[in-house]
Amino acid sequence: MFVESSNIVDYKFHYMGWRRRKLSSNATMNTNTVQSSKLKRGLGFVDLWSIGVGALIGGGIFTVIGPAVAEAGPALFVAFVIAGVVAILSSMSYAELASIWPYQGASYAYSKYAFSAISPNLGKLIALWCAGLYFLSFAFAAGAVNLGFAGYFNFIFPGLPPGIVAPVVSVVITGLLLIGIKATGKVNTIFSIIQVIALFAIAIIAFFANPTGPFQYSEFLPNGWTGVFAATALIAFGQMQVEAVLTLGEEAKNPRRNLPLAQVSALVTVVILYVITGFGVVASSSPADLAASSAPLSLAVESVLPGIGAVLIAIAALTATGTSTIGCLLGSSRMLYAGAREKAFPAMFGKVDSKTGVPTNAVIFTGIIALAATFTSAIGYAAAISLLVSAAVFANWLMMALMNVALIVVRLTRKDLKPSFRYPFNIKNIPILAVLATVACIWILTYIDTLPLLIGISWIVILTIWYYVYAKDRWDFLDENDMEEIANSNEN
Repeated sequence: MFVESSNIVDYKFHYMGWRRRKLSSNATMNTNTVQSSKLKRGLGFVDLWSIGVGALIGGGIFTVIGPAVAEAGPALFVAFVIAGVVAILSSMSYAELASIWPYQGASYAYSKYAFSAISPNLGKLIALWCAGLYFLSFAFAAGAVNLGFAGYFNFIFPGLPPGIVAPVVSVVITGLLLIGIKATGKVNTIFSIIQVIALFAIAIIAFFANPTGPFQYSEFLPNGWTGVFAATALIAFGQMQVEAVLTLGEEAKNPRRNLPLAQVSALVTVVILYVITGFGVVASSSPADLAASSAPLSLAVESVLPGIGAVLIAIAALTATGTSTIGCLLGSSRMLYAGAREKAFPAMFGKVDSKTGVPTNAVIFTGIIALAATFTSAIGYAAAISLLVSAAVFANWLMMALMNVALIVVRLTRKDLKPSFRYPFNIKNIPILAVLATVACIWILTYIDTLPLLIGISWIVILTIWYYVYAKDRWDFLDENDMEEIANSNEN
């Protein structure tokens, strides 16, 4: 039953074979968990929206335009449209699940409760997959975005190579996250607003400077639709960070309202910006030159606004890639924390600093992985970004597919739930567009290169082994009632 006045679910499970813990017999565990999980609710709607926008812009526009335009050519904006539509359709599955279970870990929590309706072990295994895939994708994504940041920094200061700048950026941003969520949120909000205004202005200027844009080239699809779909797979890197917002469920104010609203609105904002930017950059510079540049957006703007334009876009790129790294590290550290407090991962990552309200060990470990990822630049700047992006994208599209399936399972097995946000266009309670989005996500996966595909599949195998060897017997399962108590205990 859903309690309308407080948006709280009546936590009664009807699963066959489900052994629900009674709160009275779980009092000791709950008390210890609550005391060790004192996160702080410091993020309002604008803060959450800015984290989503900041994460999305840095990854999608500044980091992957070069590799994506190499695949799609002048049709870059078409790839942005396709990726945006699929991502928005999938984001509504996330949004409905977030309005039911607004807890730290996002897809980790959603899959755990959704698939447990079929089997408790299946729910925990898929939850572990999601946590591990998310951690891999966002740690790799942070490394790729740091390299993107370094590339634009090198555009302004040619004497500083990306291979040196990227690790420094990784360390600085990890340090910022250790200060506390309120400070991080405010810095992120300021940077996000600046970059959105700047990018919209630049995209519009580029559009009106050459309205024919991509259509001026004799070959609109130099690599055919295969190239467009390959670019779409890469561009998903720009959509994947939106779950960073949802992983902060226990640090958000009024989460059942603000999480879905912030996630969907951030994604729609950025998809619009992606499309007009994808149109404008190809109108300003040739696809070949853009693909070869370590700062493709600066190159494009320089031809429209000579001199000052390239410097301005490089500065915007620095703030954007910085906020994207913040989003990546926030999301991956909170995912690790969510699993660790149930002992699916080592419990040391579930500890929260009493003063800052930050899961310190999880943040530091995530920062170390992201730092290590930046050193892949040893294989070459462009090759490193392409590898990191592709590995991260595999995890993202697979997780999107899993969350769409999770929503369908919830609709079939948990008819007692009445979420505050509901996926539109349903037939017999089945979200039809979520079904289509699932197929689209799996289809796009077929365009991932072989090496990152093997990395992703290998990671799933490792996570499965981890579940059976380490996590299964240690798992201290927190049911929905436990999670609600923990969430309500967090400080405002």
